[in-house]
Amino acid sequence: MGCGCGGNRKRSPGAGSAARPSRTTYQVILNDGNGRVAFTSSNKPLADSVSRSYPGSVVLPRGAAPTEAAPTEAAPTEA
Repeated sequence: MGCGCGGNRKRSPGAGSAARPSRTTYQVILNDGNGRVAFTSSNKPLADSVSRSYPGSVVLPRGAAPTEAAPTEAAPTEA
C-alpha cells in the first residue's frame, strides 16, 4: 500500500473542468447587434460599461444571434 500523497496517481482528462460550470462570455456588438464585436468579457457590468462608449451597441451573450426583424410579407408566386 502506497502513501497518500497521490504523486503517481493517474487523473482523467477534464476531471477538474467537469466540476465547475463554464462562464458566460458577453460581447459588445456595434451597429445594434449587426456590426463587429468591439469587446468581449465574462464580466457583464464591465461589458455594459464599455457598451456606453459605443452609441448603438448592444451586449449579448457569446453565440447569441441578434434579433432580426421578421419579413413583413412574402412576394406571391404564380404557379
